[in-house]
Amino acid sequence: MEQGNSNSLWNYTLSPGWNEQEVQVLKQALQYFGIGKWKQIQEHQCLPDKTISQIYMQTQRLLGQQSLGDLFGLRLHLDKVWENNKKKVGVIRKFGCIINTGDNPNKNEKLERQRLYNQQFGLSKEEIKKLKIPYSYKNLNQVMSLEQIQRNEKKLTNLQIIEEYQNLKNEITQRIKIFKQIKIEQQQQV
Repeated sequence: MEQGNSNSLWNYTLSPGWNEQEVQVLKQALQYFGIGKWKQIQEHQCLPDKTISQIYMQTQRLLGQQSLGDLFGLRLHLDKVWENNKKKVGVIRKFGCIINTGDNPNKNEKLERQRLYNQQFGLSKEEIKKLKIPYSYKNLNQVMSLEQIQRNEKKLTNLQIIEEYQNLKNEITQRIKIFKQIKIEQQQQV
């Protein structure tokens, strides 16, 4: 099975599976925000059509492991983690993901595992500085630009024209909100 693929296109939910573009956006979001930062990914509209549960399950598939607790907050080379997990032998897998069968780690064991993951697979400071907040291009394709609306006014009904202007207004408002949040986060990192 290939990385990030599911045996089911429906991923055990009522929503469709993941396309390649969405998987790439998720990878970028996990590297930008850190693994386990589901709410931040959702708040920034990186994947507007995905639930936290879907994002969590896809992350498990991307990494090839069920338990993500040891990775919480880490910014990693996801493909390297997946490759490493793929090579492991003597482990139990379910749907292509390694599952834990032993006791839960204590706090010190968890911290040590995080340190090792970060040492082996962590992004460098230079790589982190180059990261940009990812966002889905899906909604951009659905919103007509001002020029497109004006060019198509004769083909659209008055109601459709009003709806397209409203969609454009909503998209601009959402982008302003995202850019303001990015600015705040960049100032906090300095």
